[in-house]
Amino acid sequence: MAIRFLLDSQRADGGWPTFTGDPEPPWTTALAFSTLTVANDVSDGRGRALTWLLSERRKEGNWFWRWKFKTADREVRFNPDKYGWPWCPGAGSWVIPTAFSVVAIKQFTVCNRSEAPENRIRLGVEMLLERACVAGGWNSGNSIVSGVPLSAHVEATALALLALQDEPRGEIVQAA
Repeated sequence: MAIRFLLDSQRADGGWPTFTGDPEPPWTTALAFSTLTVANDVSDGRGRALTWLLSERRKEGNWFWRWKFKTADREVRFNPDKYGWPWCPGAGSWVIPTAFSVVAIKQFTVCNRSEAPENRIRLGVEMLLERACVAGGWNSGNSIVSGVPLSAHVEATALALLALQDEPRGEIVQAA
């Protein structure tokens, strides 16, 4: 019954809304996609969700935003070429939605990973590693704002580590 509800709620573009009537799919797509994968659902819903997650770019994926953060905006420190997924449409990348999305794509493609999913996983992993807090762990999104190192949050750190569990154990993962 829950799987039927998920499939009936899926949008034509492959994403899932946060609530009925939500005009654009946000971060919840990764959770619904993971649920269908774990439930071994064989509908085309998972394929459409994968397509949506692979194409999701948001602000940092746009040339203007990459230029802005590389040249004009020095209040935050991050590489806009390394982007993940946003909480909501029109936002920049955040740690928790990126971690959920990386996990979802890895779950679905574990035995059959082609170039597109592999590239998007790599980009999400690079974003997570690049946005780690100076003292270790992760917060919601940026590690430094206005020259001030930010503190890590338990929930963001736990989810980032979940997404990175099969990645090499470098200094960033060890510090977290």
